[in-house]
Parts: sequence; C-alpha cells; structure tokens
Amino acid sequence: MSSKRDYYEVLGIEKNSDIAAIKSAYRHLALKYHPDRVPDEKKKEAEEKFKEISEAYAVLSDPQKRANYDKFGHAGIDQQYSYEDIFRQADFSDFSDILNNIFGGGPGRGGGFSSFFSGGRFGARESAHRQTTGRDVEIRVSITLEDAYGGCEKEVTYTRGVKCSSCDGSGAKAGTKPVRCPLCKGRGVITEGSFIFSVERICPECGGRGTVIKYKCGVCAGHGLEKKNEKIKVKIPRGVISGTSLRVRNKGYESPEGIPGNLYVVVQVEPHSAFERIENDLSTHIDIPYPVAVLGGKISVPTLEKDIQMKIPPSCKDGQVFRLKGYGMPRLNASYSGDLFVKIGIFIPSKISSKEKAFLEEYLKQFSASFGEKKPFYKKIFE
Repeated sequence: MSSKRDYYEVLGIEKNSDIAAIKSAYRHLALKYHPDRVPDEKKKEAEEKFKEISEAYAVLSDPQKRANYDKFGHAGIDQQYSYEDIFRQADFSDFSDILNNIFGGGPGRGGGFSSFFSGGRFGARESAHRQTTGRDVEIRVSITLEDAYGGCEKEVTYTRGVKCSSCDGSGAKAGTKPVRCPLCKGRGVITEGSFIFSVERICPECGGRGTVIKYKCGVCAGHGLEKKNEKIKVKIPRGVISGTSLRVRNKGYESPEGIPGNLYVVVQVEPHSAFERIENDLSTHIDIPYPVAVLGGKISVPTLEKDIQMKIPPSCKDGQVFRLKGYGMPRLNASYSGDLFVKIGIFIPSKISSKEKAFLEEYLKQFSASFGEKKPFYKKIFE
C-alpha cells in the first residue's frame, strides 16, 4: 500500500473540485511552502512539502492522470507513470511567473520555480524539452444512457492550434527565420548559481527553445500557431460512465518544434426518465394492479435493449424489489453486465366505476367476515 497522502487531501480540496479550484489551492500552497520563503531550519521540511503539493497538482490538473487516480488511487499513477511523466505537460506557467516575480528572473523567465526541480529528475533541461510537445485540449460531450449502453460514435467540434499557414510554424515574419539564441548558444538552458537546488535554469532569453525571433509573423504574432476549428468523430465505448476521459492522440495543439498534444473528451451521461444508474446496475419502478399483487402473474418490464417478461409471485408486497441478472449496464472494457432492479408499487386507481365499487364492497364484507367477531383491521387502525 502506498504511503503517500491522498492528493485531494494534500491540496485541501473536495474530490469534485474543478480545475479553477485546483489551481487556486495549488497557487496558495506553492507560495506558502516554497523553500526560499521559510527560515533555514525549515527549508528541508518545506522542500518535501513543496514537492508533495506539486505532484498532487500535476496529477489532478491532468484529465487522464486524474481519471486514473480517482479509479485506482496511487497505484493508477505509480504503476503507469514515471516521476518525469507525472510532471510532463502539467501547466505550472502562471505559478512560475508569480514565484519568479518574488525571487527574481521576471515573468516567464524560469528562475525560482523551475529551478526547484532542476537538481533532480525533473530539471531545466526536462522543462525545455517539455515545450516541444503541444498543449492538450479538453472538451465535453453529452450522451444518452442508451448511447452508453450500446456504445456510439459522436462527432465533436473544437478549437486547436495548428501550424501557422503564413510562417509554417517558425513564428518569424516572411523572408526571415529564427536565429540561434545569443545567450544560451542554442542549448535552451543556462548554467549559473541559483538556489540550493540547481545550477541550471531555462534560458530567459529564448524560453528554452534555443532560438529567438527578431521579426515576428503578423498572423501568429510569433507563436508559430494559429487557431482552427476542427471536427472529428470520437468512438464512445459500451458501458462508459460520466466523467470518463477518452484520449485522442495528437489531436491537441500542434507544436512547431515537436509532436502535437492530445485531445481529451470527457463524457457526460444524461439522466434517464425510466432508469436510475448506480455504477453498472440499473433500477426502475413499475406499478402493478392489486389483483396481480395478490394472485401473482407476469408483467412486461422494459430494459435498454427490449421488453422482457417477469414473474410476480402471489402476495407480492408494495415496495418489493426483484433483481434481473445481467440486464443492467455493460461493464467498461469487460464482457459482463450489471443487474436491473425492479421495485414494485401497487397501483390504486383514482376513479372506479360503479360496478368496480360494488365488487370491492362485496369483497370487503367477505374479508371482514373472515375475522369472525373481531373488529375489521381497518377499524382498528382508525380507533
């Protein structure tokens, strides 16, 4: 069993927190526990705390990693990702700027934040390399319970960054091209004495790219990317549950210097009018006539695939629940399904005919007579 603390507990947030709440919590804790903001005797403790909250943020801010963690706990992270993978593509940019303004380096210039990790396995060189991968995109798609039951294909439209058509991704004005960074000599990092954790940081001149642009492209403003609406079809697997994040590789933002990011499609299953879903099981409510409840019989029960016949035993009680094995939702990535639970209600009509009334009155007399001299049960209730 992992000795790590729960990531939500580390950040002090609820499990249903959105990305804004996750970022806000991390921003507060990153400033509070940065080792260079505490006395010397507390630096080691602050260093461990800072790494713990940064790891928690790197996992919970990534849709795929968060989905794995929510389902399998720390095992879903530790068994699938290396230490570098946990931090790869995590967006620390705005927190980096906050810390850099406090400790030196200026906005977006690496300095205090990125250098914290650079003495270990996630360093300035890794940060510079990470920028060659395009940014991920997350979108949401709603489907019906029937879609989730049988699986489906949905067409989605979203916006991504693609290589600029004017500069072909270079970011430079037509007729010019990027030149080697004069400060880092194309390495993307510079070596200097900075904090107790590292001696390397991302080059403040080129941002780790190794090149600089003297004359920026007028279309993409030097970013090398322009926004484009894209339409693709996404396959939704059978048994999918709300919150499932489906990854479509290389359909995120393109990168002028490397591979594209990924598209993450978060599925939301809409509520159903007849069925309630609890994990892989379904439940429904069916009213039956009083004679069927007393005498027993067969009733028609709807499922997501077809109507089936279910046997009602004699003397069925109001609220009694029957289980139909295998008629629930298919389990994601498995060959079996959950169950359907049918709760029975006794139907009482609001209006009856005179013939029905006479029949019930005669039945009531016979029912009361069966108790001999005893008072009818309904009188006992009101007395």
